[in-house]
Amino acid sequence: MEDCQNSAQELAAQPVENIVEADARGMFTTSLIVAQAFEKEHKNVLRDIENLECSALFNELNFEPVEYKDAKGEMRPAYRLTRDGFAFLAMGFTGKRAAVWKEKFLEAFNAMERWLTAPGRCLPLPPTEPDDVRQQRIIKILRGLIAYWAFVDKLPYAVAELALAIHVGLERLEDITEEENGKRIQAAFDYLWEVSNRPTGDMEGPGATQNEMTMLRHMLTACGQWRFTRDQDFAEYFEKLTGINPQHPGRLSAHDVGKMLSTAGYLLHQTYQHTVDWNAISKEISE
Repeated sequence: MEDCQNSAQELAAQPVENIVEADARGMFTTSLIVAQAFEKEHKNVLRDIENLECSALFNELNFEPVEYKDAKGEMRPAYRLTRDGFAFLAMGFTGKRAAVWKEKFLEAFNAMERWLTAPGRCLPLPPTEPDDVRQQRIIKILRGLIAYWAFVDKLPYAVAELALAIHVGLERLEDITEEENGKRIQAAFDYLWEVSNRPTGDMEGPGATQNEMTMLRHMLTACGQWRFTRDQDFAEYFEKLTGINPQHPGRLSAHDVGKMLSTAGYLLHQTYQHTVDWNAISKEISE
């Protein structure tokens, strides 16, 4: 009995931010986290979820099928659970350890909700602006992204802006509007994202050095070492983003490897800032 009580106390000491997360769609945990906490095989948690006697609508709203990469690098099924989904699933878990973890999960969901809904936490939306003001803001944003593209590809800015305008069927960028539900604007953003992050395929001049490729791999490895990105495969994400496999890049020109290093640097800064933000959230939740 004493051992069981000690075990329960150790579990209760676990930080709540490790078991519940939040994103733009709301708070959630995962079937993997549930399996680890309740000391169950993940396949059995999946089975329990699939055998729940709940309505199709409740299932759709609270148990979202997702995938994760296992130790072999293979994609496996999992579920993303809302608070209601977790509560429904956990009703079937019994025993002292299960009771401790049910309390712990619900405490974590409640703490996250308090933080997200605290006064002043949700900033009020700014007032709607006139169409002409919105158009000018969009143009300024696009010009900033064009400037970045021109920088990484060493293009004259005017050439890059004209290329974007032609790509979206305009003679000049100033003519872009939100007509057709903003499809032209979205096409402009998609184009800039693509050309800024993909290699040009330029084969002239010297190729990438071993030192440059080592730096690239170190930067991507670092992205997966932060508190909230541990062991995530940023090399795979980088390949999807750029089309370049960091382990087997083939021949890259000096120009293109510089561009790839810029993209990796952006990812490293992004993951660092993500960690700073989530550490602040975790601190407030625990206080």
